[in-house]
Amino acid sequence: MNALPSLKALSLAALFLMGCASTLTSCKSAGPEPDGGTPGSGSGQAGSVVGKVTDPQGKPLPRATVYVASALGVDRGAETSTNSDGMYKIQLAKNLGHWTTKGYILKQYNDRVYKIQLDPENPDSFSEDEKPVRNFQWKLTGHIPDLSLDLYYGGTAELHRDPNAYELEHDKVEFTFKPVGPLIDGSTGKTLKLQTKKRYDDFIKDIPIGRYTVTATYKPTGEQLRLIDAFGDDYDYKESVTVDFLGTESAVRSNTMGIGYTNRH
Repeated sequence: MNALPSLKALSLAALFLMGCASTLTSCKSAGPEPDGGTPGSGSGQAGSVVGKVTDPQGKPLPRATVYVASALGVDRGAETSTNSDGMYKIQLAKNLGHWTTKGYILKQYNDRVYKIQLDPENPDSFSEDEKPVRNFQWKLTGHIPDLSLDLYYGGTAELHRDPNAYELEHDKVEFTFKPVGPLIDGSTGKTLKLQTKKRYDDFIKDIPIGRYTVTATYKPTGEQLRLIDAFGDDYDYKESVTVDFLGTESAVRSNTMGIGYTNRH
């Protein structure tokens, strides 16, 4: 008499356990799907653009600004700042076509503030359903990806020849830039010997931003030229001049230094 109820109870218990297992399995599979990864991990997230920003040494760069812009160039979208790990995430508006990402940092250096564009690992445009990943790096030098523009990550030296020294040919003047202290990223700079590349070019471009003591030599004769800071207040030409690049205080010449030169005494 007691055997049948025991078998029945065991059968019911087995069915109950099977039902629980089925329920647990179905609950797990019905849960939220992974969102596509962590910013900077290499896998994107649906409806967002994610990425990582690093400094010139490849270390995470916090407080960098990243923003999305319409690929048509007519609208700027949301922006954000990177966290302490250099990561960022921006949610994308739906059904607004393709976007690009751009980034920059504001860096204080020698009592000035500099705005520096970040180099995109992938400059291609994307839509919100592509799970895009866009990483950036702060580079001291190099050509900005838009090849239609003659723009660089480094600074520019704007050269001003003394009008009375007309016999000096631009492209035959060699300028020596000796770093004074560390560069803007804290690294140790190198002494650079640079010339203009074109006969009538008045610029030397893509110099790592730093503070430099500058000297100049006219190569055909070996004569040492005299210099001034062309954007400064001292108009007394000297054998060397210590110059900073302009920062954000200049709307039209940011990341540019001015050097005047002459062979007149």
